[in-house]
Amino acid sequence: MEQLLSMSKIFSEKIFRIPDYQRGYAWTLKEVKDFWGDLCRLENKKNHYVGVLTLEPAKEDDYKKWIDDLWIIDAKRYIPFYVVDGQQRLTTSIILIYVICQIMQEKNIEKLNYTTYDEISRKFIFEYQDANKNRTYMYSYERENPSFEYLISQVYDEKVVIASSENETIYTNNLGEAKKFFYKKMIGMDVAKLEDVYTKITQHFLYNMYIISDDIDVYVTFETMNNRGKPLSNLELLKNRLIYVSTLLNVDDYNKNRLRRDINECWKKIYHILGKSKERVLLDDEFLVTHFMLYFSKNIDELENKNYIWRYDEFGQWQSNYLLNDYFVIQKIFDKSLTIEKCFNYIQSLSECIDFWGDIKNPLSSKYDNEIKEYMDKINFLSLKKRFYRSRYMVDFSYLNVFLLACFRACNNDNKTLLNFLKILEKYLFCIEFYDGVTIEDINIHLFNFAEAVVKLNKGEWVIQGIIDKLKKLYDLLVNSVELNKKIILYYSKNGFYRTSWLRYFLCEYEYSLMKKSKTNIIKFNRWKLYESGYNSIEHIYPENSHNKYWIELFKEYNSKQKYALKNSLGNFVVISSEKNGKLGNKSFPEKKSNTQNPVGYKYGTYTEIEIADYNDWDSNAILKRGLVLIAFLNDRWGIRVGNGKKEDKYYFLGLQFLF
Repeated sequence: MEQLLSMSKIFSEKIFRIPDYQRGYAWTLKEVKDFWGDLCRLENKKNHYVGVLTLEPAKEDDYKKWIDDLWIIDAKRYIPFYVVDGQQRLTTSIILIYVICQIMQEKNIEKLNYTTYDEISRKFIFEYQDANKNRTYMYSYERENPSFEYLISQVYDEKVVIASSENETIYTNNLGEAKKFFYKKMIGMDVAKLEDVYTKITQHFLYNMYIISDDIDVYVTFETMNNRGKPLSNLELLKNRLIYVSTLLNVDDYNKNRLRRDINECWKKIYHILGKSKERVLLDDEFLVTHFMLYFSKNIDELENKNYIWRYDEFGQWQSNYLLNDYFVIQKIFDKSLTIEKCFNYIQSLSECIDFWGDIKNPLSSKYDNEIKEYMDKINFLSLKKRFYRSRYMVDFSYLNVFLLACFRACNNDNKTLLNFLKILEKYLFCIEFYDGVTIEDINIHLFNFAEAVVKLNKGEWVIQGIIDKLKKLYDLLVNSVELNKKIILYYSKNGFYRTSWLRYFLCEYEYSLMKKSKTNIIKFNRWKLYESGYNSIEHIYPENSHNKYWIELFKEYNSKQKYALKNSLGNFVVISSEKNGKLGNKSFPEKKSNTQNPVGYKYGTYTEIEIADYNDWDSNAILKRGLVLIAFLNDRWGIRVGNGKKEDKYYFLGLQFLF
């Protein structure tokens, strides 16, 4: 049955629920802004086609469980529906309408379009019984969904339900952001403009409404509609598939209901942890593919094609396709190779691993002590840099995530062992970056096979202490290799340091070391924000474009090749904010040190900047002196020695042999 209807007609004697197989509110501010733009551009009395709204009539066995809603279904004959497709647009519209109601109350606006606040609220937000104050929300999630409490308490501002922060997810964050956006856009409107918005959203935004008949499988329908609107992630699709599987398994209703409950609880937990940090929301499909590698490396016999485990791509599409097209499929239920035990095992593993995953990816909010958090943050940064800068070892290092997940689990809350593991892993990862300039033949024997380690951990052939020992052995081979040492001196002498993948991390770590040594107890910046966008710029102190008279005079005795070497030598770099880099630019060193008119100079900066500001001039001797200081830090921090302690080797390493 197809109809073209406005919101006002859609919400006529109907109530709507988002079923458990649906994802939550996935629209970000980008989609919300686009929606608002469509509304604002709509001319008066013109209509805007929003899209398809697909509904499934709720069966009596289902809506009989809706205790707060039975009165309106039985007494007032409201028809209950599940929203199969169109949730994002419908939710956005309801949030917008609620914000209009909120502003009406705040500004004491009696009516919009001849409709009172109470009439609007009863039609779109909630209807209630005067006697017992029972409320039926015209549009909401099922109560078991974590988004239900958030929608009622944080979006509808109802105090009946006390929302728990544990129920906040990526989806609930999106609900809150949409509400804030609409409020900010409309709070300054006069009555006429507010009425115009209300009229457009309720009368002129039109939907194609389809009602699914009983002979159509709603779960399959939901999956096939994935191409509409914002595509579902593979993790979201998998939830729907598992719920569908739970309805077809040849087991009693008790176990079917247990499985469905566990699926919902598992996904609620997953999306709570993925969205726990609003500053660093985690990717759901990255977790899905990482868990796949870990789970099936232990349950390898369950895979028909064993190559799926380690076949890596950025979004894990191979693994996701296997889960959706080969593993959790109806045929395997019929041939009895997919059992309820396998479903329970998989869900339990997901639930266990998401805890570790949240700790690994967002260590600052984890239960671990500060030193573990610190080293995990360092490793996150190093692994991120590998993804962007490296290609030669991409196949191997792409398995670092699953390796970390396996090792965290293997440590079994032994924090001392975990810290020892993280410390040696950080050293090893940095060394691999540092020796990146040598040939693959030179370094190949020092590469650690993360995939092999995961398999052997799962099989019990290796333990975490054995991995620590293996990493330490490889690290020792790297830093103690005389041949590698010689080659690395020649490499950096020839190529300089600016394009290296490890320089930003190295300079940040140096800043962090100065902060630790400081006796002033003044924090120059939040150390946990050290690698965020605010400190993503590497500045040449002696600028690349050195046309300022100060620099021309200071380096006039050197030829162009020597000037290039000085500019790109290790001691000539500092990590600062992009904003400061833009302001300092090609100014003279005295101006970079201190600018009294606009205090952005080194004198007012980080510990590293203040250390640099102690130099009177930034000449070749200053670049050399600071370079030697950083070589000493390289040795102290990571055990990497340049040459055999000879001054000549250090000069060559810095590319400044002409100063020897």
